[in-house]
Amino acid sequence: MERDHFGDLVYADDTAFPVKSTAEAVSSLNSFSETASALGFRWPKTTLQNLGTGTQPPAIEVDGNTVDSVDNFISLGSLLSSDGYSRPDINRRIGLASSVMSALSHIWKDRHLSLTTKTRIYQTLVLFVLLYAAETWTLLDADSLPSRHSI
Repeated sequence: MERDHFGDLVYADDTAFPVKSTAEAVSSLNSFSETASALGFRWPKTTLQNLGTGTQPPAIEVDGNTVDSVDNFISLGSLLSSDGYSRPDINRRIGLASSVMSALSHIWKDRHLSLTTKTRIYQTLVLFVLLYAAETWTLLDADSLPSRHSI
């Protein structure tokens, strides 16, 4: 009996299946579910996203479990958008870093802390939140900020 093999990308507690069609997604998820149940795992929280097309795939059912279809979701701290653009994640990161800056307002106002200490706190806490996973962003001309001299 020949069994289907599936390609997957495993990250921490997340698994991604790069597939080209809904039928291939159903086949991969069935195979994954079959293997997982043999190991004693229950059906995991599962979502389906169509990356790079901007269209939402149809909801499917695997082993009696509905697989929800989503436009965006957060995986490993990054917002994955179905249109494939990084702008939503960049905006989210800017918002998160802004929240950290606000939460540290008492640090910025403290006159007993040196500028060096405040700079290290900024680099350690604020920049880390802002730039987390920035190496995965695909930047487009449309994502650039307008210069001060543009009309």
